[in-house]
Amino acid sequence: MADPWERLDGESSVAYAAFRLYRDDGSSRTAQGVRDRCGATEGTINKWSSRFSWRERALAWDDECTRVEDRQRLETIRKMYDQHRKVGRVAISKALLALQNLPADHIPAGAAARLLELGTRIERQTLATTPEDFFGVSTEPDVEDAFAALARELGAAS
Repeated sequence: MADPWERLDGESSVAYAAFRLYRDDGSSRTAQGVRDRCGATEGTINKWSSRFSWRERALAWDDECTRVEDRQRLETIRKMYDQHRKVGRVAISKALLALQNLPADHIPAGAAARLLELGTRIERQTLATTPEDFFGVSTEPDVEDAFAALARELGAAS
């Protein structure tokens, strides 16, 4: 079975072209807008619109476009999530290397405690988060701000 926005049996190429004008106008679609562009009479446009169910077919088209856009958006979010995860791993590796080379007496106790808290929170968040969670609203404090504060504190200690 063909999709409803495809050309129907008995629908002439001219009627289908007029439907496509209507379909592709999105939320601003009107029969008059199609009449103005294709030069058909009001009676002809009304007949085609009724006979070939333009409104229902256009709504089915809108729904399909939304489904395709949603799939593309989710795939983009998944790719972004994977990229962020990889960047996070590199950042953690670099930070661990820097911390291993920093003498323990150069890390203030407060910074060490914050580093421990931040590390465990990030690990917990990462294990509990999926790409689909990006559609929601996070209530967690901003990890980037915590990193910036920690970096400032560590910088002040050296």
